Amino acid sequence: MTELIVTATAVLAVAGVGAAWYFRRKGVQARHRAELLREHADRLTLQLVAAEQCVGHLAATVIPAAAKDGHGGEGPGGGLLVPAPLDGTPLAERLRAVPGAVASVVGDVRTRERAAAERAAAHAADQVRQDAERQIAQVRRDSVGVARAAVRGFANNIVARSARLGRAVSQGVRRHISDEAYATLVEIDHLAQQMLLTASGYSVLAGDKLSRRWPATPLTDIVRAAMGRIEGYERIKHPEMGSVVVEGRAVEAVVHALAVLLDNALRYSPPAASVHVSLEQGHHACFLIVDDAGLRMDDERLLWASDVMSGEQRDDITRLGAHPQTGLRVASLLAENYGFRVELTAPNIYQGTRAMVVLPKNLLVDPAAAQPAPRPATTSSAAPLAAPVAAPDVAAGAVPAPTAPVADRVSPDPATDPATAPA
Repeated sequence: MTELIVTATAVLAVAGVGAAWYFRRKGVQARHRAELLREHADRLTLQLVAAEQCVGHLAATVIPAAAKDGHGGEGPGGGLLVPAPLDGTPLAERLRAVPGAVASVVGDVRTRERAAAERAAAHAADQVRQDAERQIAQVRRDSVGVARAAVRGFANNIVARSARLGRAVSQGVRRHISDEAYATLVEIDHLAQQMLLTASGYSVLAGDKLSRRWPATPLTDIVRAAMGRIEGYERIKHPEMGSVVVEGRAVEAVVHALAVLLDNALRYSPPAASVHVSLEQGHHACFLIVDDAGLRMDDERLLWASDVMSGEQRDDITRLGAHPQTGLRVASLLAENYGFRVELTAPNIYQGTRAMVVLPKNLLVDPAAAQPAPRPATTSSAAPLAAPVAAPDVAAGAVPAPTAPVADRVSPDPATDPATAPA
C-alpha cells in the first residue's frame, strides 16, 4: 500500500515537474514571440513614418521636378533616394520606380503634344502655302491675261493698219500700173503682207482667230498667196495644183502655216538654192510638201519641233523670251484649230529638211466650187501674190468684207513662169 502511495506520489511529482517545465517553456516562447511582434511593430512604425515622409517628398518635390524637367528622380540612375528603414522592402522598389514612370508618362505626353503641334503647324503651313500658291496662280493668270490682251490689241492694231495700207497701195497700183511707181507700190504691198503675217501670228498666239475670209481656193493660189507674204519668194518652185481645192474656212490658216514653212525653208537654205513645193495625193488626205536644200535640223531640234507640232509643248506667249520663235508655234495652233497637220522630217532628198502639210479630205472640196480670180488684160511680171486682207474693227469685233488681192486686180503675163515669178 505504502509503495502504491509512493509510486503515485512520484508520478504526480514527475507530472507536476513536466507540467511546470512545459508551461515555463510556453511562457518563454510567448515572451519571445511578443518581443518579435514588438520589434516588428516598431519596424513597421518606422517604415510607415519613412514611407509617409518619402511619399510627401515624392509628391512635393520629385514628381513636379520630373514633370517639369522630363527626367525621373534625384539619385543615381534616375531613382528616388529612399530612407534607410524602407531598404529591402517591395515598397522601396516601387517608390524608386515612381519618378521614372512619371517621367516616361510625361515624355509620352510631351511627345504626343509635340507631334500634335507639329501636325497643326504643318497643316497651317500647308494651308498658308496653298493659299499663297492660289494667290500667286491667280496673279499669274491675271498678268498673263493682261499680257495676252495687250499682245492681241497691239497685233490687231497692226493688222488693221497694215490692211488699210494694203488697200491704199492696191488703189495706187491701179493708178500707176503703167508708170515707174508701179514696182515701188508692189514692193510696199509685199512688205505690208509680211507685216500682216507677223502681226496675225502674234494674234493667234495670244488666243485670237484669223480674221481674213476666203472662198474655196485652189491649192496653186494658196501656195502663191503664201509666197506673197515672205521675202525671197522668187526662189520657190512649185507646179500647178489647181485640181486640189481647199474649203474656204481653212484657206487662211493653210496660207499662214505654209508661209511660215516656206519662210523657214528660205531662211535656212543657201542664197542661191531653191525651195521646192510639191503635192502628193493619198486616199484620205493630200500632202503639200516643202523641201529645202539647207542645213537639216539636228535630232534635238527636230524632236522639239515634233513636240510643238503635236501639241505636247505649248509655251505661253508671255514665256517666249525677248527673241521669240513664233513660226512653228503659230503653225501648230492653226493646224490644231482648223483640222490639218504639219510634220517635219530630215534629211530629205536634198539633205535638207522636209515640211509637210497634211490636208484631210474633209478640208477639200470639188474643184468646181473654186472661184477663179478675175484676169484683167493689163499685165505685169513683178508683183507677188498678196492675200486678201480684212481690216477688223478691234473695238467692235466686226470683220468687214475682205478686199481683193493684188493678184486679183493685176494679173501676171501668161508667159511668165509661175514657179519663179508668182502673180
